[in-house]
Amino acid sequence: MMNEEKYLEERLSKKNPFQVPEGYFDSFTEQVMRQIPERQQGARRMLLRPWMYAAACLVVIVFSVALYFSKIDPDTPELPQVAVTESYIDEAADYAMIDNTDIYACLAEN
Repeated sequence: MMNEEKYLEERLSKKNPFQVPEGYFDSFTEQVMRQIPERQQGARRMLLRPWMYAAACLVVIVFSVALYFSKIDPDTPELPQVAVTESYIDEAADYAMIDNTDIYACLAEN
């Protein structure tokens, strides 16, 4: 085990295999500064963001209030409308099933 470690240390050693070209950092600052635009365009966009957030909050509040006030009162039952609809459907079904025999029987009773 120790033999392998010594072999690897000798073979790979701890020196840095990469080298920096001569004078690279002498002109590095000037090169970076030339690549940066003089005027930044993102400043205007940052000023609009708080207004967009405020507008979004206002829209959410308006829709929430509208939804709250348009909510149907849970104490008001809607069963009579359903019952009326069901009775209407029952009457229509009964009327549709009337044949001549039923008509004669109804006329005979009255």
